[in-house]
Amino acid sequence: MDISRQRFDSLTGLRFILAIWIAYFHVGHMYDHDGFGALPYLELGVARVDVFFVLSGFVLTHIYWNNRNRPFAFGDFMVARIARIYPLHILALGIMLGFLVLGMVMGRADMAEGYPLEGLFANLFMMQSFGAPGGAAWNFPAWAISAEFAGYLAFPLYIWLATKMKAHRTLFFGLCLLNVYLVDQVHQMLLHRELSSSTMAWGALRGAVVMLAGVGARVAFEDFKVSGFRAGLYALAGAGGALLAAMNHVGTAFVAAGGALMIMSLARIDAEGKGTFLAHPTMCALGGWSYAIFILHVPTFMIMKNALDILGIPFVVNAWTSLGFTLVVVAIVYPIHKLIEEPCRKAIRGGWEKRSRRSKKAQTA
Repeated sequence: MDISRQRFDSLTGLRFILAIWIAYFHVGHMYDHDGFGALPYLELGVARVDVFFVLSGFVLTHIYWNNRNRPFAFGDFMVARIARIYPLHILALGIMLGFLVLGMVMGRADMAEGYPLEGLFANLFMMQSFGAPGGAAWNFPAWAISAEFAGYLAFPLYIWLATKMKAHRTLFFGLCLLNVYLVDQVHQMLLHRELSSSTMAWGALRGAVVMLAGVGARVAFEDFKVSGFRAGLYALAGAGGALLAAMNHVGTAFVAAGGALMIMSLARIDAEGKGTFLAHPTMCALGGWSYAIFILHVPTFMIMKNALDILGIPFVVNAWTSLGFTLVVVAIVYPIHKLIEEPCRKAIRGGWEKRSRRSKKAQTA
């Protein structure tokens, strides 16, 4: 099979694993930060976001770099990205705004504390990870979407670099990882903290450079000929390496390298037609819900926790209650994915395509 037309279903399933890991972690982070939320296996979660960035770079490059014989249409690319992320992003903000307004109407003005108007505007325009004031408020996990947006803006440059380096694919991948390492070192020298700790401030830089590592991984994948059992071992080694790098704070580049090895290995297994449990149709379906899980879990948690408070039911954060909260999110996102996310994405892309066709007709008339 032509690798450019290959579907990597295991990577779709991987998205679901990363999304529920993030949601599960945030229960403790939000409601028992210094207790359950500080457990080592949850704190390892620093790896999950950077692996997400690598995965996005890999998948986007697979889609767009494979069309390298055609001009890269930046407008089409950005509309497709906005259609993918913006509808549910706005829905999440709308839910939170409505929840706060309802609380104020019910005499709970204290609920609006910590939700400045400037933060709402920062979220609306995807500026949280660029250091916009108030960006840490509202739907705080959306900083990663803002950071990924920075990678989208740089993506034409990434595609150009990939094309220029297509004769030196593995070298290009190595240079991408070296770039993450050097940026991390400069970041630590100037700001005295690791790049992996940057979210609202300098998160855009983190997202852009780590996504480039994913671009390099997909380019190098052309020469990545590991197969069968060895590919499975490499996937496990990559996942373990990313987790160990995160746990020992050895640098974002090593997290990205481990994540890239895992992603390339899973993709190679899929390319051989063997598949993994992540490629099972159920996992693929759940992977399709991953963005909805990611962007909606905090608003859902807020509603659930306040409902428990109103009912006088104590909420003790532990492994089981965190799992319960996470499973509720998974259950409610299915209708949202089907009734809101997919129709909105298709409508936005369809509207843009109609506009493009009319524009071309006008030019040739």
